[in-house]
Amino acid sequence: MIEEARQIAEKYLSKKGYLHSQRVAQYTEENPMIPEELKEQCAALAWIHDVWEDSGCGTEEIRALDPQKRLLRSLNLITHGKNEETYEEYIRTIKAMQKTYPEVWWVKVADMKDHLTQRETLTPRLQDKYARALAILL
Repeated sequence: MIEEARQIAEKYLSKKGYLHSQRVAQYTEENPMIPEELKEQCAALAWIHDVWEDSGCGTEEIRALDPQKRLLRSLNLITHGKNEETYEEYIRTIKAMQKTYPEVWWVKVADMKDHLTQRETLTPRLQDKYARALAILL
């Protein structure tokens, strides 16, 4: 599942988006706190966590990765629609679903870690946004 998710990221994301997803996937794969039984799901989700927001990828390719559709549901949860809830409400939803969909929580934490370490793109506004979100998640 991980390799197939990586291929979807490569197909649909820009070079910058792909590299971001690669780092997020690496963070999840290297995180000793993530239980082994969640590693594959976390890494696959990490690769494609921005695909719906940043591309025209449809559900069929994602559905093919995971017949149980858990990955598809996780992708729905981790995708923040611009016309939906506020960013803080979105983060609170992820926190509330932590026990049911822990892979979403782990990938969102890794996603924020990556954003916070990219100094060339980290504006004070983004730093504040992610710091406040981390405070909610943690």
